[in-house]
Amino acid sequence: MCCRAAVERAFDEMRAGGVPDRHAFEAALFIHRFHHPDVPLPDAYTEVFRWTLGRVLH
Repeated sequence: MCCRAAVERAFDEMRAGGVPDRHAFEAALFIHRFHHPDVPLPDAYTEVFRWTLGRVLH
């Protein structure tokens, strides 16, 4: 998806600034939903999780 870079950048920059992961994730999810309002929320959540927190866990 075209917004992946924006989602990852927002998440990474917020975490680097000391924002808790949950808040950084919510901001990243908001960006994804802004770009793709037609994607069902559970699908958007899963995709953003893979792009952000999924990288951190592996």
